[in-house]
Amino acid sequence: MCKNVKYITMDVVFYGNSLNYDWGGGTNYQELKKVTKWDGRQYVLVSRYALRYSILHWANKLFPDKWKLAGPEELIYERGEVARLRDKNELSETKYEGLQYKEFLIKMFENFPEFDLFGFMIAKGGSREAALTRVSPVKISHAISLTPTNLDAHTMANLDMVKRAGGKGSNPVTIEEKPDFYVYNLTVDVGRIGRYLKSEHGDEEIGDITIDENIVKNRIVQLMETVLNLKRDIKGRREDLSPWLVVLGIYKDGRYETFLDRIRLERKTHYKVKRTYRKEGDTEIIENEIEEGLMPLFVINFDRENNDNLWIYYRKGFCDYTPKLKNNELENKEAILEILKDVLGVKREK
Repeated sequence: MCKNVKYITMDVVFYGNSLNYDWGGGTNYQELKKVTKWDGRQYVLVSRYALRYSILHWANKLFPDKWKLAGPEELIYERGEVARLRDKNELSETKYEGLQYKEFLIKMFENFPEFDLFGFMIAKGGSREAALTRVSPVKISHAISLTPTNLDAHTMANLDMVKRAGGKGSNPVTIEEKPDFYVYNLTVDVGRIGRYLKSEHGDEEIGDITIDENIVKNRIVQLMETVLNLKRDIKGRREDLSPWLVVLGIYKDGRYETFLDRIRLERKTHYKVKRTYRKEGDTEIIENEIEEGLMPLFVINFDRENNDNLWIYYRKGFCDYTPKLKNNELENKEAILEILKDVLGVKREK
């Protein structure tokens, strides 16, 4: 299946601002999620759940017919429980009434990529029956800022609306901010996409579930295309999470690796020369004016020369890495999709 590809990994660096807020700090202080790393400093964190949410909902915008979002017909929520996929006793009074539960699950896998790619657990609250679970074949790490936070924040208050409503005063809110480069990893266990086997769930009645291989291949490409064009809507803003840097790895066995902790951010000095021409009599005078500035530089150490299973894309002039990958440097992010289509054997449209 999929030309013996076992794992696909992508280490992604993107630029964004204030992408994931925590519950702490009270209603008048909105605090960003943070984590303390080995150096004792705090870095801003964008949780894998926030990334998964953005990937799922942006894919729904890019591929509305292929990436449908489940609703009340497929999901159920009862007070005190988590929202979850319906179990075999909860299909009555839905459009799935009368289906065998295996048929219901096949439809979930075919029509709703979220259950196939990101897994699920089905168990009633307080039930003693073993839960039906699917471990996510797509692993997403938290995204961590590449520089520590200085706890920058600003205070805002809607004075204008309060005044127009005839009120006095305001209710100020302080919001933390962190515009920065963030890095995360996405790893796909290719052989498990579109397959939910008895060896995983243990239910004789359900048995093995598999869906069409062409759906699987296109689903993986659509997932990666979503990551390459990702957006996140938060607090009235739309942040562009499309990558500045991608390290793509394609592996045919379980010995895959990521470079999540080997990507560091440095500052690079760049110079811009502005030339002006003027004449004094018969003499042409050329004057150079040099503007000096700083720009980000991503530095990676790949450790060894043999990296034929790796490809790298980065915005021109923003990356320095050793050793150089032989013929695997990509000029644009769309080339990543072409590589994936080739290795997965995706049929090209005529």
